[in-house]
Amino acid sequence: MIIPFYLFKRFLLGLFVSIVVLVSIETFFSFTAEIKYLDQGRYDLTTILKYIILNIPKSIDIMYPYAVLIGAMLSLGAMASDMEFVSMQSAGISVTKIISIIIIQVFLFSCVFYYVADSVIPKYSSKAERKKNIALNKKIIFHNNGIWFKDKSTFIKIDEIYSDSNLQGITMYDYDKNDKLISVKYIKKAYADNNKWSLKNVTEIFLDSYPVIKKHHAEQTLNNFIDKNLISIKTQKYHSISLRNVEKNIRYLEKNKLDSSIQKKIFWEKIFKPISTVIMLFLAMPFIFGKLRSTNASKRIVIGVFIGISFFIISSILPNIGMLIGLTPFINVLLPHLVFAIVGKYLYEYQLEAGLR
Repeated sequence: MIIPFYLFKRFLLGLFVSIVVLVSIETFFSFTAEIKYLDQGRYDLTTILKYIILNIPKSIDIMYPYAVLIGAMLSLGAMASDMEFVSMQSAGISVTKIISIIIIQVFLFSCVFYYVADSVIPKYSSKAERKKNIALNKKIIFHNNGIWFKDKSTFIKIDEIYSDSNLQGITMYDYDKNDKLISVKYIKKAYADNNKWSLKNVTEIFLDSYPVIKKHHAEQTLNNFIDKNLISIKTQKYHSISLRNVEKNIRYLEKNKLDSSIQKKIFWEKIFKPISTVIMLFLAMPFIFGKLRSTNASKRIVIGVFIGISFFIISSILPNIGMLIGLTPFINVLLPHLVFAIVGKYLYEYQLEAGLR
């Protein structure tokens, strides 16, 4: 019990130091990136600082895997240099057992971390983006041909989206059960306040009557207009959406017979996060104990960190490639983990074949 506790304490110390350094660097670069927008619209220094502070939880989440890798490698490297692992082996604790203890501890800690992060980060990240967009009067999405949505039997085109409560240039095409176009509605602007929508400059054309009827309203107030779930699916960024909301989005898309593959990919990526962190560390750990232990400690740590980060980058890219060739989201996310787990096992066996097991 003493050895696992000691290893966990050393891991936490390395993690804390690494995450403080990495998040500080990330925060500094974020601040310098936001400075260029200073005094544009209402985006003053106070708003920038609020934006940066609200995004600190997101920065911690982004940097956590790298902090785990670097922190663990530095801690373990220091222990290896001080011959602490040799002492543990003399006491009958094998390298395999040491690695197993560390991997299990990191996995359990990562599960707790990502659960808490999934509950906290979307709230603050969304709030930060909303404050920035309002201050800059910035469009979240803008395309020359508009963004298209489907809600039951209605097709919707929105030219400009500032938030899920601020839309401009909306065209709605309503179809009947026989897929016949029955009406077209043009709305210049739409604002939502709680559950009520305020529409400006509304023109309706009813095609199911003869002659065709055209109506114009300077202003309309509706309880039900465009489902905000639709807009959120298009506008929410990865760190601004919780696992629970991803599940809701998948159900919503499938109910409306829309493609849910991107949301499913996000779902599985979030589920696999603790496993990704463990595999990254597992790929790097053999360099602390194995054949290279007689070489410079810094060199071993750099090699291990490089391999671990390479896995993280590649595992982020491959699922997108899999989407293009038509693989299911679960397989897209699973395959890189399987491949690198096998590579990690090979590295483990190769590096530790000098009788350390």
